[in-house]
Amino acid sequence: MPALPAGITLGPASATRGRSIVAARVFSPGDAIATFTGPSVAIPDSPHLAQTCSYCLAVAPDAEAGNGTRVDVCTGCRTVCYCSKACQKADWALAHGRGECKAFRRVRSHLQEAQSGGAMVLPTPVRALVQMLLRPEMQAAAAEMEGHVELIRAGDPATWSDMELQARAALRYMGREASPDTVGEAVVVLCKLQVNSFNRLDVDSDESGIYINPALAMVNHSCVPNAFVQFVGRNAVLHAYQEIKESEEIEISYIESTLLHRSQRQHALRTRYHFDCVCPRCKDDLDVYQVCQMYPHLELNTFSLVPDLHKTREHPAKYPLHSNKPLQQNIEEVYPSCSTSLQGLHLAEKYRTLQQRWKACAQLRKAELYAIEPLTQVLVEANIYFSERGNFQYSLAISCFLALNCHPYQKPMPFSGPRMKGMLMVAKLLAAVPPSPASSASSGDLSTRISQAMDGMDQATMCQIVLAMVVHYGQAAHSKEWQVYRQARELLDDVESLPGRETENALINAFIRNPNGSEERRFFKTAVLDPIQTLSDFALEIMDTEFNI
Repeated sequence: MPALPAGITLGPASATRGRSIVAARVFSPGDAIATFTGPSVAIPDSPHLAQTCSYCLAVAPDAEAGNGTRVDVCTGCRTVCYCSKACQKADWALAHGRGECKAFRRVRSHLQEAQSGGAMVLPTPVRALVQMLLRPEMQAAAAEMEGHVELIRAGDPATWSDMELQARAALRYMGREASPDTVGEAVVVLCKLQVNSFNRLDVDSDESGIYINPALAMVNHSCVPNAFVQFVGRNAVLHAYQEIKESEEIEISYIESTLLHRSQRQHALRTRYHFDCVCPRCKDDLDVYQVCQMYPHLELNTFSLVPDLHKTREHPAKYPLHSNKPLQQNIEEVYPSCSTSLQGLHLAEKYRTLQQRWKACAQLRKAELYAIEPLTQVLVEANIYFSERGNFQYSLAISCFLALNCHPYQKPMPFSGPRMKGMLMVAKLLAAVPPSPASSASSGDLSTRISQAMDGMDQATMCQIVLAMVVHYGQAAHSKEWQVYRQARELLDDVESLPGRETENALINAFIRNPNGSEERRFFKTAVLDPIQTLSDFALEIMDTEFNI
């Protein structure tokens, strides 16, 4: 059995869920439960190889933002990159010098001879397989991992055939014989990679890749998890989402459960992980509002943009989803066409797509179920669209709406990563939108009314308090290395250094020290909550006006 890090122990096994991991002591919400180090495979995905250090996984600077770490390509294979000699030396000892560099050189040579116009790198799963096969310690650690090999073999023939092709490619470029036995052994490893690996992709911070650790792979799934995983460099850190008692089983979500309805969740889990989930959410087909009510510690939201606990403890919608079967059916119908990312589309194409999606979500809008997907995703995409168009005023209003009406129900704990990202967006937009009234012919009366509403707002104070919340929860959400935390910390330092704000800073610091004090709460409501609610109130009108409803 893989060695378990401090903080967790092996729990009882069951016939349906296999082994389990339990807490070695009591953990509070946001606590780091355990850090998973080696033996692990942690690699960037193929599209991001040229921008990511292949050892520490630091990301190269963004051309416009100028943030990140410089990386240089390996002169041997011209495929992987490193941010320092130390990382190159460490990766050489780990796998690159054991045969990975030679394998990647063969790939490049073969594709150059074939005059291939495509990328001269192996697909991400094949590169992960190469590392597994080159590292005996990983093969030994993965020996007890479940791969559901027979279920995968008996499933889609095309999937099994593709895995065999991937196995042959890995063996060929490693210079090994691709016999039926060696191919079969490699396919077994691929099955284990598919079932037990984690996706490190985070489009907001440009992080990417595959992570597999045999000990972390033993943590079971729930669509109502009590823990979550974040990636810091080559390591994975398991955090408590709620209080976890000693000997209580630790559960994480293998999928982004808030973005999917039961049929999609069950399909995703069955297709990749080969089990049917029987967690409370799946058993009773609970929506995100009902799941929110299940979580303890909602009182932590008193230091957030949703301090009114009545909102999170009571279903705010006119028509709860579980009692509306026609609406459930409608969601099933529109979800596939409304849930995909619009990244990469031209603005005109995004506009047409958002028109179609806003119209498709009419029943959800009528029911005021704004935290139910795909409606939240449509609002997120509209937010990005307006930001790309340079209409930061509209983007700010929708960001405020998401922060008040969507994210707190999808992610009830105030330190949830998506909520932190959403709050950072609010703060950045507050800094970007000019404080003085402004109007333009293209945006008309609505834009003028938003400007007039903002004219009396203290945007610096609003921005400062929102950033203080992100910084306060940043370590519980991820770590001090998290890009969201670092950006919030830098922006907060800038705002705090503005001259002539001694009185405002004193009031803000008093609120941060004692957020439940009556005077402090009154200040917070007047200076931050009421203005954000005012901006949020424009969001639906913006959507209807812009997308012709």
